[in-house]
Amino acid sequence: MPAAVSESPRYIVVEGPIGVGKTTLVNRLAARFNARTVLEIFEENPFLARFYEDKERYAFQTEMFFLLSRYRQQEEFAQSDLFSPLSVSDYLFVKCRLFASLTLSDHELTLYDRMYSILSTQVPRPDVVVHLHAPLEVLMGRINQRGRSYEKDMDPEYIDRLRRLYHNFFAHYDDAPLIEIDTSDIDFSRDDQAVEDLMAQITACHRQAIQPPVALEF
Repeated sequence: MPAAVSESPRYIVVEGPIGVGKTTLVNRLAARFNARTVLEIFEENPFLARFYEDKERYAFQTEMFFLLSRYRQQEEFAQSDLFSPLSVSDYLFVKCRLFASLTLSDHELTLYDRMYSILSTQVPRPDVVVHLHAPLEVLMGRINQRGRSYEKDMDPEYIDRLRRLYHNFFAHYDDAPLIEIDTSDIDFSRDDQAVEDLMAQITACHRQAIQPPVALEF
């Protein structure tokens, strides 16, 4: 007998470009609903600061480190407490491939894809994905406001390319139920009602997705 499908989502992913507010939202959801978090640990990448200074020289090392680091984290997540009522992550694994497509040369991307194609089939699939987006000026303002040293000279053109890449990717995304949110006028760090409303929307989206097809009688 197949296992019963939960009406409440157990694995939610929040995605979007740099500066859009992914991790803030994930932490708010986790605090409000006692959820486990799966947060990207980008500070551990030893190539990241040098990448922002010289993208062409350090892109391959940076992207390969992220690929293996994220895969290890996803593997540990899949093997850990499977009975946790809710887990929330601030990235999809496909993020690896999206960023690599922006930064790597054709030759480097060919090599990269050999590893990515093997690893990507072994990561957990989310029940619901939330895509956060905002105009470029909003993203740049938030990046500057948080004041991370390696982001102080962030190239607006790079952020805009990344923003458009996410937009195009999610325009055709069908691996899980998707919710799109423009965060220009939403502050999830302070707005408790916005967090509650989003969780209700996520739950409704998941329930709709798992509804069995209606049998038609003739």
